[in-house]
Amino acid sequence: MMRFFVLATALTLSTSVFAGSAPEAVSMPKPVYPKTLTTTSGHARISLNIHSDGSVSDVKALSATKPAFGNAAVEAAKLWRFKPWTASADRPAVIKAQNDMVFTPELGRTETVQLTFTQTTYQSCSKLNEEVSQFRHDHPTRALIDMKSFAITRVAVMFPALSGKSDYIEGLERADKLEKELPRIVRKCQANPRAAYADFLPANLKRYL
Repeated sequence: MMRFFVLATALTLSTSVFAGSAPEAVSMPKPVYPKTLTTTSGHARISLNIHSDGSVSDVKALSATKPAFGNAAVEAAKLWRFKPWTASADRPAVIKAQNDMVFTPELGRTETVQLTFTQTTYQSCSKLNEEVSQFRHDHPTRALIDMKSFAITRVAVMFPALSGKSDYIEGLERADKLEKELPRIVRKCQANPRAAYADFLPANLKRYL
């Protein structure tokens, strides 16, 4: 069976007026992983208008590695709802926004989970330690990079390359560096369970999270 992850980055707004108070999400249903792509990774970028009553409109796929990923992202975003606000000169009635989603299949039980990069990388070391212990018990022959949290982090550091914002080879080099650092990160987290997983990521990788 397959386990599917859909990672969503923070909304990118087309205006700076909301810089200190971006629209607050009330409900952001996750996309349904396309049945025809259950063994394929990919990403999609969407645009949408967020209205002061909390509704959304004009949801479009700007780019996608596969049309089905774009369609899935759009259908999910049409259901998104945000906390209403009172329109004013500083808070316009309609905000144009963009969002990137990365689709990644992984071995496990069948479900779709939507996680943000921040939720994963800034989890506590104690939580990560539990995941490492369970992963090693369930998959003793698999590499650490295949563990959920590390796989998500790998996508995060590669995301600029996957979305065309940086060179793909540079993205692969960042992913390779992450994989080489995992044994050290695990040791650090085991010795410092109250710290955050992100505390022990290489400084040059943190900027991509």
